[in-house]
Amino acid sequence: MLYFITENYLKTNTPITANVDVTDVTPYIATQSALRIQPILGTTFYNHLLAAYNAQTLTNDEINLVEFIQPVIAWRSAEDAVFGLSYQLKNKGLQTQNGDYSASVSRGEVAFGMEHYAQKASFFEQRLIRWLLANKNLFPIFISALNTDTDLRPMFATCQCITPWQLTCTGMCGNFRENGYNNSILIL
Repeated sequence: MLYFITENYLKTNTPITANVDVTDVTPYIATQSALRIQPILGTTFYNHLLAAYNAQTLTNDEINLVEFIQPVIAWRSAEDAVFGLSYQLKNKGLQTQNGDYSASVSRGEVAFGMEHYAQKASFFEQRLIRWLLANKNLFPIFISALNTDTDLRPMFATCQCITPWQLTCTGMCGNFRENGYNNSILIL
């Protein structure tokens, strides 16, 4: 199953290079889609959109929405990959990679890389949220009672913070604490 992005999209739109084996990054794509996009869309609409994306039956409005979703997943996956490709869980525990012409980086450098990519992802998340709120009436499943009464309801279902005069989320609207997720993980 594709989670809104392809290998080509990921490698073209993030610093993940062509020589990275996509199977090392794929788990992060699925995880970030579930952690970041599902709480924004709500479970019912997320499942609908994911099924339509994979069946290639998206409407024009859904195609536009997916174009806002893709950079969020790509940059969040790159953020996760910084840690996951630097430290890998092997049969002898957590290991670092060390090749002939490369050197492992420190934990501080890994944390810096993750934060650098997280900043880009946060921009695209806010952009997605603003666009979706401004265009929510285009997506009947998104605003349906069925979607707002699921295990993960849209986290800004009652959000009133975006108006023609206020174009950014303030307060709890669009904040992952509404569904129990933290915005980032600190590595010491």
